[in-house]
Amino acid sequence: MALQFHRVHSFSTEQYDPKSVPLQASSVAKTERREVERSRVGRETCKRCNRPPPLCVCQTLPENLIDTSTSVLILQHPNERRRKSLSTVPLMPLVLKNCVVKVGYSFTPEQLELVTGCLGRGQRPLLLFPGTDAISLDDKNSVDDAQNILRDKEHLLILIDGTWSEAKGIMFRSPDVINICQQVQFESECESIYPIELRKEPKKHCISTLESCANALIHLEHSAEKAIEVKKFLEGSMRCMVDKRISYSEWRNRTAPRFSRPKQKAYQKNKRRHEIKKQLFS
Repeated sequence: MALQFHRVHSFSTEQYDPKSVPLQASSVAKTERREVERSRVGRETCKRCNRPPPLCVCQTLPENLIDTSTSVLILQHPNERRRKSLSTVPLMPLVLKNCVVKVGYSFTPEQLELVTGCLGRGQRPLLLFPGTDAISLDDKNSVDDAQNILRDKEHLLILIDGTWSEAKGIMFRSPDVINICQQVQFESECESIYPIELRKEPKKHCISTLESCANALIHLEHSAEKAIEVKKFLEGSMRCMVDKRISYSEWRNRTAPRFSRPKQKAYQKNKRRHEIKKQLFS
């Protein structure tokens, strides 16, 4: 959008400050860019999964949210919330009815209603995170401990969403929450749906938050049929997301310009600034 500049008066030698010329030109150029950004219409997204049409995963979601006896609480690191394109957490509330996501660097029990409600029932929340005191849900050697957990009809499963360093940081800054939880883990290894070229994990057996939740519900949910149904929809939506992301990336690479000028955006920005500078002060 071009701006028209009207010279109300000529600049005298006393009024003219050469040092202010670049600042004024940059300010006018920035105003132009902001007007263009405001005039742009946001891209179309699906009303249900909140993804662009080429990346929509609604065909793999259940018609109605699945009501499980196990409540799921996800403590998400703010950095992970910004990784929307490959994050699995946004898919989970589209499948599970009893799923809550809390974002932050640290948490206290008073901030988490599900935790206080679980304690009010006389139960300990289950934190899915490996550790020396963690009970293995799928280890034959710890059947007695696992059976004590599975006797409860309702569970609160807490998962930490973030990189390993971010997850450890949340645990370090949230000692009150960690101390009232019973840590649980898996002994068996399973390979993630994520391909290496799309998202690299520190170890081959490391899996996403969604996959961890699906595997945990297989052991915690009283209805085996419902647990299998939840696992099918969770992992099915994730596979759809991964496949469409790979296909979309390949399509973008094919349609990308053959030749691109380096630093083109900065070049156009400075070019417009110099044009405005000439119009104002030449």
